Amino acid sequence: MSAAEVAPGQGTVHGTFTVSATYEAPPERVFAAFADEQLRRKWFRLPGESGGGHHELDFRVGGTEVARSTFAVADVTEHLEYRSRFIDIVPGERIVLSYEFLLDAVRRWVSLVTVELTPAPTGTLLTWTEQYTYLVLTADGNDTAHLQGGTRLLLNGLPRALDPI
Repeated sequence: MSAAEVAPGQGTVHGTFTVSATYEAPPERVFAAFADEQLRRKWFRLPGESGGGHHELDFRVGGTEVARSTFAVADVTEHLEYRSRFIDIVPGERIVLSYEFLLDAVRRWVSLVTVELTPAPTGTLLTWTEQYTYLVLTADGNDTAHLQGGTRLLLNGLPRALDPI
């Protein structure tokens, strides 16, 4: 949806969801896929043209991550931007961050995310808990399902970064 399709006067929507996945790698390697910029680029991507985006990562408490891309649907081009700040980092165990997502320079939602890494018999159980606030809703009202689905798709790409280092 483009910013032009936003229904005005809808207020905000708050919610929480949790997504879990198990990876065949130890917690330290899964953590490295978040912390190391080269590994992060293998799986963390915004939709858009391959190689056409921007990404920068300063992985430390108080550090930031910025990703931008351009996404074309039919004859409509959208400019996507993700900006995060790392709030708490416990190596191999936990990452807490806040982020905002902008579509065509309009802040659509903000979120607080906790990523927990727990040893599992086959590797690592990753639990992603996201508390979101939609500031601008689309006319179709499917924002929450889109956010949760997008998170699942993102985490489906994580194994690309988990080859032995």
